[in-house]
Amino acid sequence: MRRWITMIGSVVAMALPIATTSGPAWGRDYRSGFGVGISVPDSYLVLTRDELERNADFFIEGDSQDSPEAVPLSLRRDLFESVRSGQLEILYRTDDVDPDFVDNVNIVQKRVDLPSDESELNRICQLLPVEFSRLFGRPIGMDGCEMRFVGARPALYLAFDGAMPGTKTLQYQIRKAPGQTLIMTATAAASNLTRMLGEFEKMVTSMRMP
Repeated sequence: MRRWITMIGSVVAMALPIATTSGPAWGRDYRSGFGVGISVPDSYLVLTRDELERNADFFIEGDSQDSPEAVPLSLRRDLFESVRSGQLEILYRTDDVDPDFVDNVNIVQKRVDLPSDESELNRICQLLPVEFSRLFGRPIGMDGCEMRFVGARPALYLAFDGAMPGTKTLQYQIRKAPGQTLIMTATAAASNLTRMLGEFEKMVTSMRMP
């Protein structure tokens, strides 16, 4: 259980201030490397390997860590390697961007199982805020923890304070196959939560899995 929560904690902490670049907006249809089709707003771009390389200094070199809002260097390096190796995909907003934070959606696929019954779900929901608070180094409140369906597929839905102060995180863990779960995580500045909630729900419900 603790290993699963630590993995989820690493996934949700990947909302980073990165330099945005001009370029053509993504069309409505995005084909994930995990074999899933998703409809996304035109205002979102993908963090490509090329852009990752252009921002490499931020991800892999040290800088001041005095600010409590700073993202740990070890986490940034993990993010760099995960995107470069194709284990993680990030879609991020390109309009109305705050210089210190970029609203984003990330996608990973993990070999984890969803809660099998209500008892296990309740145990996870009680444990998550405690473990997130430990991982992120500050009190983390849970706004939602429940089982839902995405189409005909069961999914664990979570809503909680983001790893970075002033942010909120929404997450769907969707069963793709036995022991195989697609995890979509949206993190936004708290002031943008209503907009992100609408966009994220549309992305999730638009998903087309094989």
